[in-house]
Amino acid sequence: MSAGAVTAQPLPSPKAGLGAAMAFAPPASSAAGVLALLHERDSALQAASLHRLLQMIDVWWTEIADYLADIEALYEDESFAERQLAGFIASRVYFHLEEYGEALKFALGSGNWFDINQKSLYVQRMLAECVDTFIRNGQRAFVPQQLAAGRQVSVQLPEIDMEEDQDAAASAALNDAVEGVVRRLLEVCTEHGEGASYALGIAFDARRLDLVESILNSPRAIALPPTQPNSKCQLMLYCLDHVQTLISSKYFRSQIISLLTAEFEKCLPVYASGDAESTQKLSAEEQAEVRGLLFSGLCRCLVEQDASGRVAEILHQLLQESSGAEGLLMASQIAFDILQMENQSFQQALLDHPLLRAPEAPAGDPENSGESGERSTANGDAPAPDAEKKEENKEEKKEETKAEKKDPEEETEAEKKKKLLRSILSGEAQTAFSNQFLQRENHTDLMLLDLYKRSIDTRSSLLHHGVVLSHMLMQAGTSCDVFLRCNLDWMARANNWARFSATASLGVIHKGHVRDSMKLLRTYLPASASSAASSSPYSEGGAFYALGLISANQPSTSVRDYLLEQLQVAGTASEPKQQGCCLGLGLVCMGNAEDSEVYEALKQVLFLDSAVAGEAAALGVGLLLLGSSNAAAVDELLAYAQDTQHEKIRRACGIAVALLMFKKEQEADALIDQLCKDSDALIRYGGMFTIAMAYCATANSGAIRRLLHVSVSDVSDDVRRAAVIALGFVLCGDRQQLAQILKILSGSFNPHVRYGAALALAVACAGTGQKEVVDLLLPLSSDSTDFVRQGAFIGLGFVLQQVPDAACSEAGAVRQQLQRVIADKHEDVMARFGALLASGLIDAGGRNVVASMFSASGVLRQEAAVGFCLAFQLWYWYPLIHMVALSFSPSALIGVTISSAPALKKKEEKAAEKKDEKATDQKGEKPTETSESSEVEKYEPYLEGMSKLRVPAGWKVACVGAKKGQFAYVPSLASLEKKEGKKQTMKAVLSTTAKRNRQQKKKENEKKDAPETAKNE
Repeated sequence: MSAGAVTAQPLPSPKAGLGAAMAFAPPASSAAGVLALLHERDSALQAASLHRLLQMIDVWWTEIADYLADIEALYEDESFAERQLAGFIASRVYFHLEEYGEALKFALGSGNWFDINQKSLYVQRMLAECVDTFIRNGQRAFVPQQLAAGRQVSVQLPEIDMEEDQDAAASAALNDAVEGVVRRLLEVCTEHGEGASYALGIAFDARRLDLVESILNSPRAIALPPTQPNSKCQLMLYCLDHVQTLISSKYFRSQIISLLTAEFEKCLPVYASGDAESTQKLSAEEQAEVRGLLFSGLCRCLVEQDASGRVAEILHQLLQESSGAEGLLMASQIAFDILQMENQSFQQALLDHPLLRAPEAPAGDPENSGESGERSTANGDAPAPDAEKKEENKEEKKEETKAEKKDPEEETEAEKKKKLLRSILSGEAQTAFSNQFLQRENHTDLMLLDLYKRSIDTRSSLLHHGVVLSHMLMQAGTSCDVFLRCNLDWMARANNWARFSATASLGVIHKGHVRDSMKLLRTYLPASASSAASSSPYSEGGAFYALGLISANQPSTSVRDYLLEQLQVAGTASEPKQQGCCLGLGLVCMGNAEDSEVYEALKQVLFLDSAVAGEAAALGVGLLLLGSSNAAAVDELLAYAQDTQHEKIRRACGIAVALLMFKKEQEADALIDQLCKDSDALIRYGGMFTIAMAYCATANSGAIRRLLHVSVSDVSDDVRRAAVIALGFVLCGDRQQLAQILKILSGSFNPHVRYGAALALAVACAGTGQKEVVDLLLPLSSDSTDFVRQGAFIGLGFVLQQVPDAACSEAGAVRQQLQRVIADKHEDVMARFGALLASGLIDAGGRNVVASMFSASGVLRQEAAVGFCLAFQLWYWYPLIHMVALSFSPSALIGVTISSAPALKKKEEKAAEKKDEKATDQKGEKPTETSESSEVEKYEPYLEGMSKLRVPAGWKVACVGAKKGQFAYVPSLASLEKKEGKKQTMKAVLSTTAKRNRQQKKKENEKKDAPETAKNE
């Protein structure tokens, strides 16, 4: 061979990869010469051209794109050996052309050339397109399943960027290839990495139940210990925690819940016996912890499925365990978890179940009579001497009745455990601990209320009412009404509906004291239960409303029967009493859709066609049938709303329908379409709140799109305002997205839209103190429209709850601004009223509560959603502001344990100590304070059935990363004035005085030095 000859080099094989091919790549200035080889008839030259093009494609793809037809022809030629390489090059060209659908089609046909493990931009983009296509295919295939199950479908699927004229076989083959790639990707996530949660997310979006099951039962997930991340136990808990936020389809969500229920049922026997290899490596404490997590997760799934019978069996099984107190502790924790889900009908079903039902009490049993033997002196209600004698007689009768009953010490251990569990499920335990915390840690600044009282004009009934409402919010749940009792003459200025509202405010102050409710309000309740005549119908109606607020979401048969009787007695003679009874019944029986007697009574009042009473009756129906989606009730409400001429009733019927559709999501779409297309603005107003309640905390894109469209296009300002407020409900779980949307709406030209934006931020961001939210509300607080300023103040009051200056620098400035606006007599009355409400909200519950849409475990609170929805109807009727108390949740972290020390014995000892103190007082001796009380006794509620439940002594929580002063209470006005008084002021000193002082000081120093000098000598 001559020296000038060129030796032919063998072509690299596909298995050698791209790196081997690049080793033979000389530099090139154009791809034209290589592209010309594609027209050669020799397949070897064509293959050589493709290999060379593969090396040049990222630089010369613009030239190669002109020859795509030739490259695709080689790919479609079945006899061509390098057809897969041709497909891979075509895919790379389409990738550079940003036609990702075509790129994916050719990539899936390129065989081994498409390596999903390669870390390149092309591979990552193809994998993303592959996953997106897989998700779209899964969602499209899931639609027939929903239709077959009788579910409504409102999913709008985007078109796939592929050829639409493909035959069925080619399309099926392409879908199979997509699924193959995704399955390989999911295997990598579950078996070789820490991406099991990402794999679950893909399965959720694609609506693939089989993939979720395979991920949960992957070998690696089963092999890992249950306490480690990505184990089967942790993955199931992850699914349970995120099923509400990651899955938009309610039907698929129910399928996931059913799958998790089955998987929890499979795991429980394994971890109970300790047979699995992973359980044998765990200590006894870790096994108990895993069992507790599994039992808790299973019961949460069963609550979603409304399987009260199975939950009752689990609780009964745990109570029957003889291995120490472990079973009782687990059962108690599960009961508290169920209580946080706020499903009253489910709780009542558990209490009525034969396995958990309490033994029948004797006829003379005073239990559940609505009155308790003791009441805290914090209530401020000093009984008269005659009343004291009556109370003593009642106590004697109770003691005699208790003596006739079985002695508590003679009760079996099983009965004591069951009684303890029932006290938790009924809400008594949680309410008792919360009430004691709010009473003992009350930091309400009464000087602030006195300042407000002096600042307002006594002739303004609205501002007078605002101070009353501010006091109500500040003292919510604290049982302290000292301010009202010390200003009875000032309170007497409230007339008519202002008196109704002032009386009802006692229900918010004493919220949760169900046993004492009749006693607390006996001054305002009718003297005769059978007489319709009344000297003060507004006070009595407010007292009925207060009874409902006290007993809200806590079943009380005695209060329910009393209000039902008073509603029948009132008849048509007194609208205020009808109003109070209807609202009270709705609150007491909230969510109890099976109570047909109350429903018929409320419907009868509604059909009387009285504007005031009919409004309350419609709202009462909505509260009673909360979340039931009763089709007959919806039809009746809408039909009557079309017939009546009263705007109050039409608007209330729309809100009632919204309450009925709570959390129904796609099931409410047909009704939402009907309401939103109605010609009556009041019905469309109800449609906006129906969207808010049906899609609450879902962040559903369809709901958001509809609300945004209405907020800028509807002809009614009321409907537009309601649409913006509804955005706060739908996006309360995604505050960042809400803030971005409302940043635009808060600058709208329409003041009603700006007002709605302020309240929407209040719903979603209450107690967060987020700077971006505060920055949106502060400009609105200086808006030119008075009611916009009112809404901004209310929004700031919600957002800055429990937010000290250390957490938000604007908190102190906002408080000063509220005081300045309230005291400014030149400010508009509407804005001053909003500032008064904001001042009460920012210090709500003695500065110990926060309005939150979610519980501590992240579950959407039904009671809070109802409270916000009704409280924001204050635009039309101010007494509905009281409903905001339903959204309040104590911010305390109360840990309880079960102790074997009998609390009844401690109660008797305390009673004996009180008798001794009285005797010493009569003798004129000063009683001595004892220091035997411990932290356990500080928060120990003495209720029957809770003798073993108490707060442990010395229990502490470490807040890692908390700033100094982050949990500090805001200083009171008295402490601030005291600090200011201590500040030293500069005094003017004459020059002669200063000279004389210097001389005097010099002489004193000389006298001190003289003895020392003599001593040294």
